[in-house]
Amino acid sequence: MRRIIAISLLLFAFSACKTQKESIKESQPVSVKQFLEKPFGVDETVSSFKKHFDRSVKVKRMIRRNKFDAQKVDTIFQFYHRKSEVFIYKTYFNREMLLGGVIYDTKFPFINGVKPGIKREAFFKSFNDLTSNNKDSVIISNKNSTREFTFVFDSKGVLKKISFSSYVD
Repeated sequence: MRRIIAISLLLFAFSACKTQKESIKESQPVSVKQFLEKPFGVDETVSSFKKHFDRSVKVKRMIRRNKFDAQKVDTIFQFYHRKSEVFIYKTYFNREMLLGGVIYDTKFPFINGVKPGIKREAFFKSFNDLTSNNKDSVIISNKNSTREFTFVFDSKGVLKKISFSSYVD
């Protein structure tokens, strides 16, 4: 009986390691433009984010009156895990837009593998066209300033916080 339990535990541990290994993807460097267009690598909709993010990421739904027509109701979806949060704005006519967020942990993966906890060198290697520097924060945005990302590093050169916002009228 002990042998059967030991063997089954061993097989279970082996299969768990195998599935974890398969889920780890090697990320390729991208251009700043590609990153700003689609930072998470999926469509910026509630359903896509529910599939893309880890199961430990929870979703909260908040109602907001439309500022142009008080009779219409828009919805803001908050994806959150501990102190990290990402917001999607959904209009009454079902248009969905990435609104912004603040990320402190690895539960919100970006297209190029950037996540809190990586070193400054790895951060700059994850972009094709971003020049390296030693500043404590790096800001990237597009020309018409509709989306802006701020990456904050600590004194040891480790990425601690990612904050971003998108312009929504």
